[in-house]
Amino acid sequence: MNILYLDSSTEACTAGVAVGNEVVTDFAIAPRGHAQRLLPMAEGLLEQSGIGFADLDLVGFGRGPGSFTGVRIATAMAQGIAMARDLPLAGVSSLECLALGAWRRYLPDDRPTGAVEIRVAIDARMGEIYRAIYRADAEGRLSLEADEAVTKPGFPAPQDPSVPLIAAGSGFGRYPEMAETTAFAQCDPQALPHARDALSLLGRMGPAQWIAPDQAVPHYLRDNVAKVAS
Repeated sequence: MNILYLDSSTEACTAGVAVGNEVVTDFAIAPRGHAQRLLPMAEGLLEQSGIGFADLDLVGFGRGPGSFTGVRIATAMAQGIAMARDLPLAGVSSLECLALGAWRRYLPDDRPTGAVEIRVAIDARMGEIYRAIYRADAEGRLSLEADEAVTKPGFPAPQDPSVPLIAAGSGFGRYPEMAETTAFAQCDPQALPHARDALSLLGRMGPAQWIAPDQAVPHYLRDNVAKVAS
C-alpha cells in the first residue's frame, strides 16, 4: 500500500511516504512556513519514492490537537489531494504520534520488556496543555489510558509505580515543573510529532478507520478556537 502523510499541527512541518515497507520522511521546524513548505515537501518525497499522487492508496493527515492554523492547513491539503483522486483519508492524533516517538526513542539495550506509561503534552497557550496518557507494550502497541484533553499544566499521579514512566512534548518544555514533580525514566521536552511515527500508526489501521475526504475535520479539543491565535 502507498501512503502519503502530511502534518503541520505544531511548529514542525513533517511529511512522509510509505511504499510497501519502504519509508521516506522529511521534517523541518517552520513555525510560520507550513503553507509554503508542506506540499513541496510531499512532492519531493513522492519523487524520491518513485511514485506520484496517482499511485497513492491512502492519504493521512495530522488531525491535531495543536496549532489551529497548522491543523487546518494539513487537513485541507490532505483533503484536496484525496478529493482530486477519490482516495480515502485517515487522521492521526498528534498526541499519539508523540507517544509512539517517545517509545521509539526509549530503546536502550536494558529497556524493560514490560509495559511503559507515556505522558505526552503539547503547549496549548493560555496557560494550558493538550495532554494524554498512553501505555505501550513491548512491541510499541499503544492503548489510551487517559483521554486527550485540554487542561491546566499537570497530570494525575501514576497509578502503578512498577511501570516505567516516559514523557514527551512541548508542554514539558513550557512547564518544566511537570517533569520535576514526577520520576520519569525519560523526558523529551523538545519532542514534536514526526511523520515516521505517524506512518507506523497508519500502517496499523484498517479500512474501517479510514474516512471519506468530506469527513475530514481538525481535532481542536477547545470548543472556542477563535479566541486563541495560532
